[in-house]
Amino acid sequence: MGLLTKREREFIQDWMRVTSGKMDRLEFYRKWASRKEGSTFLEDFEKVKAGEMSVEEFREKWSSKGDWKNHIRVMRHRIEKKFEEGKKDLLLIRDFLRMREIP
Repeated sequence: MGLLTKREREFIQDWMRVTSGKMDRLEFYRKWASRKEGSTFLEDFEKVKAGEMSVEEFREKWSSKGDWKNHIRVMRHRIEKKFEEGKKDLLLIRDFLRMREIP
């Protein structure tokens, strides 16, 4: 049993693929960006370019600048929190194992 969930592990591995050049940054954002009404910011932007969605509809749906990356921000926060908690647990285990008297 690992510290990370399957999705958290996949998120990290995907970002490592982006930084190593094995995955396109847009592909990462398309996969991990927040969804509203079943589509991501990038998918809706492509709909506007294709004339399938009006600019007004797009603006209404994605009114806040950071809306599209809320899910990415949440994933990053979860991973950071787990990392900090994991460090504390590992230090506790280390101190326990270094004790002269162990039960």
